[in-house]
Amino acid sequence: MSDKISLGPEAGTVVAPGRRRGRRPLLSRERIVAAARTLRPESLTMKAVAEVLGVDRKSLNYHVIDRDGLLELIAFDAFEREVALVDLERDADWRELLRVFTTAVAHALIDVGVLIPTVRFTGKAGLTTLAVIERMIRSLMDAGFDEAQAGRTMKLLAEVAHSAAGEALEAVDDPVDPQAEHVLRTLDNTPGDAFPLLREAASTLRNRTQLGTQFAFELDLIISGLEQLLGSHPRRQMSAVDRVVQSPMS
Repeated sequence: MSDKISLGPEAGTVVAPGRRRGRRPLLSRERIVAAARTLRPESLTMKAVAEVLGVDRKSLNYHVIDRDGLLELIAFDAFEREVALVDLERDADWRELLRVFTTAVAHALIDVGVLIPTVRFTGKAGLTTLAVIERMIRSLMDAGFDEAQAGRTMKLLAEVAHSAAGEALEAVDDPVDPQAEHVLRTLDNTPGDAFPLLREAASTLRNRTQLGTQFAFELDLIISGLEQLLGSHPRRQMSAVDRVVQSPMS
């Protein structure tokens, strides 16, 4: 018996082999993702996914219209599954939550692997990711930041995580940082005592095994800057009691 699933007579539905007539399951986004994940990225096409499902290619168009859309679906599926594992403690300090969140996002992107270029934080996200972001924004606002500052912070953290994950994946195939290597090659044509500080810095960063240190440094820098921002423009933290007192229903 074939493992494929045949297209049913109703538009947008599919019928498993041997299924009796009656109500037929919809061709869902989840089933498309599951089928796509059985294929290697280089062989992933709309036609290939349709063949796995045993449906006409056009049946996929309601959920996705091209290969890039398929790649994005798979990438975000993997990303969402990892983000769902994030444990944000209710009473944790906002600084600790920022570290936990950004590290979790970086790990999720690393797990996405070669599909990481398709994950861009352009507003697209599943409910799981949105719930985590909502929790983070609430933590920042409770600490004293306003809505705009909290939103910009989340955007910055996402970009840092994306960059760190991309470099980590590149390091698997090439442990040498190309930018640092280029600087060192340029300095090879200068006297040995020229640019001593730049030479030392490039030598330190040449090995990509320093990525973990770089990532931690960037997080420390962001948190330190946020602390300075909070100190220079203090906004009184609103407690749960404050919210009840200010409620129009009180």
